[in-house]
Amino acid sequence: MKLINQLGIIMAFWIAGDLLSHLIDGIVKIPSAIMGMVLLALALTTGLIKEHHIKETSDLLLNNISFFFVPASVGILALTGMSSSILFKLFFISVVSTLLTLFVTMFVTHFLIKRRG
Repeated sequence: MKLINQLGIIMAFWIAGDLLSHLIDGIVKIPSAIMGMVLLALALTTGLIKEHHIKETSDLLLNNISFFFVPASVGILALTGMSSSILFKLFFISVVSTLLTLFVTMFVTHFLIKRRG
């Protein structure tokens, strides 16, 4: 029952993010999942939600995160019939965006660790 309650809390933030994303759709387009994660992060930061309220379900989802990439992987495999120029562009974009994400994460983490210490 505890996992279901925790999943309900996470889903509530996802739904709130979806509603907020639709409300601001004319101003800026932000995916509802991202908006929900931002709202959940704000709630955790401000203390509105404590970590123990969602810990077990979050750990379960994070431990099985590779399962959530299966549809994307199958979609990429379905692209094998595309021309090589398009596949090269997709590969290039994937590599650049992955490296950019890694470097931004590294600098933000370094900044936060330095600021905390």
